[in-house]
Amino acid sequence: MDAEPLRYRAGFLAPPEAARLYRELLDSVRWHEEWIHLYGRRVRVPRLLAWFGDRGLNYRYAGRDHPADGWPAALADVRRRLESTLRLPFNFVLLNRYRNGGDYMGWHTDDERDHGRWVASLSLGAARRFLVRLEGEERSRQLDLTDGSLLVMDGRLRHSLPRTRRPVGERLNLTFRQVLPS
Repeated sequence: MDAEPLRYRAGFLAPPEAARLYRELLDSVRWHEEWIHLYGRRVRVPRLLAWFGDRGLNYRYAGRDHPADGWPAALADVRRRLESTLRLPFNFVLLNRYRNGGDYMGWHTDDERDHGRWVASLSLGAARRFLVRLEGEERSRQLDLTDGSLLVMDGRLRHSLPRTRRPVGERLNLTFRQVLPS
């Protein structure tokens, strides 16, 4: 992988493949609602989550553990394809389910010390506006993440998926990453 901090590829998955994976994940994944402590308050995470990875790995963020127990076949296939295309290893995937425009992700980075640098983000379902702030730039860049698209980015970049009042359909986001064993 070259050092370019942000790369976007629309149509990484062809529409029939993206639709099949979207439907399979909606139907088969056990989605979790989470609560975190933020500024001394307990708050609901404004989206649903699921996770998979190499057995025994634990992805920890915001004070929460996300232990992995293996890969479903559909996600293992996507993982192999990403690793082959990007020449990067991935051993964990975090799935975010945005049910509507009220589900969102605030500004953050994915730069936990026990994680690799690169995140491969695959979008399925409705398009959503994504914001990212590149180092040294005052303004954020906007990308519309479309069905089947792939965004590869340096996890140290600040980014968000803001709320929208505009009617939008459901969206799944699969973020593949390298988690270092603890």
